[in-house]
Amino acid sequence: MERREIEIPDPGPDDVLLRVELSGICGTDVHMYNGGMDLEFPVVPGHEFAGTIRNVGENVEEDSKGAEIEEGDNLAVVPAMPGGSDDWYARNMPGRPRLSKDPDRFGFDNVDEQYAGGMSQHVVLPPKAAYYRLPDGMDVELGALIEPLSVGMHAFERSMQPGIPHIREGFGIGRSVAVQGAGPVGLFAICSAKAAGAGQIIAIDAIDERLKLAEEFGATDLIDLTEHDSDELVTTVKQLTNGNVGPDVVIEAAGVPQAIKQGLELPHDGGTYVEAGHFAYNGECEINPTRIVQKELNIYGSLAYPPTQFESAIELIDQLEDEVPFRKLFNYKTTFENAEDAYEAQESGEAYRATVHPHGF
Repeated sequence: MERREIEIPDPGPDDVLLRVELSGICGTDVHMYNGGMDLEFPVVPGHEFAGTIRNVGENVEEDSKGAEIEEGDNLAVVPAMPGGSDDWYARNMPGRPRLSKDPDRFGFDNVDEQYAGGMSQHVVLPPKAAYYRLPDGMDVELGALIEPLSVGMHAFERSMQPGIPHIREGFGIGRSVAVQGAGPVGLFAICSAKAAGAGQIIAIDAIDERLKLAEEFGATDLIDLTEHDSDELVTTVKQLTNGNVGPDVVIEAAGVPQAIKQGLELPHDGGTYVEAGHFAYNGECEINPTRIVQKELNIYGSLAYPPTQFESAIELIDQLEDEVPFRKLFNYKTTFENAEDAYEAQESGEAYRATVHPHGF
C-alpha cells in the first residue's frame, strides 16, 4: 500500500463531488490487501464510506430515494454501480442488481480507468451511482456503517421470504433467530432481527467481548463456542428454544467454512438457513446433502444487498441510535499515514470496524 496523489476528474453537470470524511475497513478489504482478490491494480480501496457534498452538478437535485440534496449535506454511497445494458441479469432480474457480472465499483476498480474508492480525500459520484442523504442530526461518522449494516440487514431479510409465520413457515413476530458470528455483520443481523420483532435471538461466538456487545445489540441468549464441542453446541442451541427443536432462522455471519457444516444442524426441521459470511473465498468444508433433504431446510445465499437497502439501513440507525451502541464499533480510527496498521487491527480482531479518516478526526 502506498500513498499517491492522483487527479480527480472535474465534476460535470450530472455529478456530485463528495469530500470523504471516513472509510471503513472490512474483511473483504483485508482479503484484497492480502492478495486474495483478482483485481486490476492500482486500486484505491474503501467501499464503506460517507462524506459531505462539496459540489452538486446543475442537473442534480435529489439523492437516489428522491430527497433533495445540496452542498453541505452528508451522504452514504453504495459502492456497486450497474453494469452495461448488455448484462443478462440487468435485463432479466432487475430486482437483484448485485448479480450483474460487470459492475463498476468504488473501492475495487482500477483507479486509472474507473473510480477511486473511499480512501481518498474526494470522490466524484457519476449519474449511475446510488447515494443517500443522511438525516439532519445524524453524525456523518455513522454513514460509514450503512454499507455493512445493509449486508447484515439484507441477510436477515432473506429469511423473511413469503410464508405463514403463525405456523412457523417463514419469519414472523416472536420467532427465534440464531446468528453465527458476532462481528459487525452478525451484530447488524441481530439488531435487524430485534427491530423486526424476533422473540429470541441467540448469538454464537468465541470472543467474550463480542458476545457482550451482541447482547447490547439485541441478543437474548449468548453461547461461547469455546465451551462446547460441535455436537454439544447444537444441543445447547436447541435446548434454548421452545420444544428443544432449534431456531426458526439461523444466519451464518462468521465467514468460517466449518460454521456452515455445524450451522445446517441448528435450525429446526423445516427451518431457514441464510449464508452470508463468505462473500470472499475463505476455504471449503464437507457437508452431507442428505441432511438438507431430511431436515427439508430452506437455504438462502445473501450477496451483499440491493442499493435500496441503504434507505432501510439509514432508517434503522435513525430509529435505534439511542438504544443500540453503534458507535462502539468505531474502536480504531486513523489517517492515511497509519492505514496499514488499521488493516492489521481489522485482521487481528482488535478492531470491530477500523476507519481511515482522510482529513483527520
